[in-house]
Amino acid sequence: LRGPLSAGPMDLRRRNVEGAGRASSPPTRASPTVSAPAAAALAAAAPAPEGGADSGLRDTTPSLLKARGLKDFLARLCFVGIFITENCLHAAYFEHEIDVMVAPAIAPLPREAAVALHAVHIIFGLFGALFVLVSGFDAAGRTALTKGASMMVVFMTSITWTWWINRGGVLYWQLDPYPFWDMRCSAEKRNRTVHILKNISIVGAMTMFQQMAKYETQAAWSKPSFLEGLVTALRPWSFAGTIAPQLVALATIRCFLKISLPGYGATLMLVLSLLAVQCTANLVNSYRDFEKGIDTKETAGDRTLVDDLVSVKTLKVLAAISLLWWCTFFAWSVVATGFHPLVLGLAALGTALAIGYTAGPAPLKYMGLGDLVVFICFGPGVITYSMVVLVGAFHWEVVAFTVPVTLYVIATLQANNYRDIESDSRTGARTVAIMLGPKYSLVYYDLLLLGAHATALVAGWHYGCWGVLASLAALPQSLWLCLRIRNRATLRTQDEETGKSTMIFGVALALGIVIMPGSEVSALGLGVVAFVVAAIKIFAD
Repeated sequence: LRGPLSAGPMDLRRRNVEGAGRASSPPTRASPTVSAPAAAALAAAAPAPEGGADSGLRDTTPSLLKARGLKDFLARLCFVGIFITENCLHAAYFEHEIDVMVAPAIAPLPREAAVALHAVHIIFGLFGALFVLVSGFDAAGRTALTKGASMMVVFMTSITWTWWINRGGVLYWQLDPYPFWDMRCSAEKRNRTVHILKNISIVGAMTMFQQMAKYETQAAWSKPSFLEGLVTALRPWSFAGTIAPQLVALATIRCFLKISLPGYGATLMLVLSLLAVQCTANLVNSYRDFEKGIDTKETAGDRTLVDDLVSVKTLKVLAAISLLWWCTFFAWSVVATGFHPLVLGLAALGTALAIGYTAGPAPLKYMGLGDLVVFICFGPGVITYSMVVLVGAFHWEVVAFTVPVTLYVIATLQANNYRDIESDSRTGARTVAIMLGPKYSLVYYDLLLLGAHATALVAGWHYGCWGVLASLAALPQSLWLCLRIRNRATLRTQDEETGKSTMIFGVALALGIVIMPGSEVSALGLGVVAFVVAAIKIFAD
């Protein structure tokens, strides 16, 4: 066949996107054409173009998952509205539900583990439902739907155990010896059965929606939407650099030192405010690297501005909002601690370093000081600030147990700098990776990851806390990263993978300290940590 039918699927895709108007024009006798629906169908069957946004080939067909009217929105609202309401009630009765439901369901694990699990219930359930709802307004809401569905699956799976399978510490199969269809079965067992089967059906439905979003993405690639652009700009995968050290610090304060924390509200606002200043640093870094020509379409790992996912103006507005949030909490913390010199000094220093990392007349990142800045801002500096704000005192134990996680955070930076050696060198920048060279940069990266595990063990041995052994559950992930960075095909996303692994390592270490804060080793505790690490790995992937 000649004409359009003899063209490849990529040619049909280009014609469908760039010449949709011509596709509906009357065909000539000398040049037979394919109808618009047929061309669209063949184009949808073609694989997504390599190179992503750089290829210029985009499917302009609206997603089937996008809400097109009130009925579509109400359908989503009816589906996820119950989850939003349910998790708001979980938050309102947080303490009561921990004591009555969650803690008995995971006994003999300590109450702090129940607090962490129930917090995950609420966060994943609430935000997962919101993501599913918001995805209906997104031009390419497949990512929001995929992530939202994943979060809700995690919520439904864990809540099924704590609420129905092991409700109040009484296992489902211990209620009575009769199957649920037997007339002699107790009403309690029948009630639990209904809820368990309902939750299984919801997990199946969410998995189905998730797969539909993935299949549509594969069949009809399109430029990331504005919402996805905002997410890319904020780099949520890098939030592990803030969250992981804080989790270890909180576990050390509460379970190892046995010091009471002020409350969930103050702790949550502290972590959110630290994330705000990190967002500010991320956004400023994106802008400055784009402005200097360091980030290009060919080499940039940060695609925010090079792919025009958001405008420069939008990025500046986001940076201003996040900086304002942090400054508001900063001012409150100074007043609340009676103008404590450590709070005032460290918060001011951290803010200056975060912004001066890539901004200002002498960007610290390009003077070979980036690793030192990250160590201070994600390690002893911010941990000391958090300690004084939360408990009003400084403790060396907290710093010692958080240093291993900080080494992992520096490894994330090193992965970024190693990838960008060539582009950074062209602009005259001097990062640690450039000064070390490619060969020794890899050795430095390996030492950071393996050193994180070694320093955790040393800290545990010194202070008599064998919960640090749980960090070894993340050792296979660390070894995999050491091999992965040597593969040029996956180098672009090495920093992102290292950031995700920082969360795995931090959660493993924090959970180990919570379950085994003393000199006794619990096989059950190690098993729980291994299970949680595997679950996070699957979810992150």
